[in-house]
Amino acid sequence: MAYLVEHPLAARLLADPDLAVCLKPFMKGPATVKDLAQARGISLQRAHYLVGLFLKSGLLEPVGVRRRRGRPIRLYRAVDTDFRILRKLVPERVLRALEAAQSWQEEWQKALEAHDPGYGAILRVFLNPEGLLEFGSEEEPDILAEDFPPLLNLWSAGLYLRREEAKALQRELLGLYHRYAALSPVRQEEGEARYLVHLGLAPAP
Repeated sequence: MAYLVEHPLAARLLADPDLAVCLKPFMKGPATVKDLAQARGISLQRAHYLVGLFLKSGLLEPVGVRRRRGRPIRLYRAVDTDFRILRKLVPERVLRALEAAQSWQEEWQKALEAHDPGYGAILRVFLNPEGLLEFGSEEEPDILAEDFPPLLNLWSAGLYLRREEAKALQRELLGLYHRYAALSPVRQEEGEARYLVHLGLAPAP
């Protein structure tokens, strides 16, 4: 059963994607402050600060030391790998940002602009050849061209399906994601590039 978060600080930390992801190294098993710093590409000082917050909030616990020459290194582990957060503990502004995927959207936009500073500057709303209304950027490039990076930003507000077809799409999207997500730990060790992925499907109101 998932761990029920009742500490206000723990709720705030987990509701912030940029902070919650820093708990990930400790969810995989015992890890050190240095492990966190390397995994997230942050300074040791920042990593020490975050570990202190996680300990104070009860999300992290000390589980021993790693022996070495000189002073042993402390090991920490997350108290669980699955957390349930009481909504009342999450500040309204954090909840709004989380539900709107604000922080992820900002990072996504930065990734697009890093490739093309003008990308997304003008919103395009159009009917595609299949008769679906799409939202995207003006003058979409040939995204499947080999010299174009692996970028895709597709929204459709008019996909009409039977329920069983929508469920099939849901299964296929999840299956496709998990297929590539399984490669991620090995590719991270190999030093490959990190990609942002956002999949969404919902019945329109």
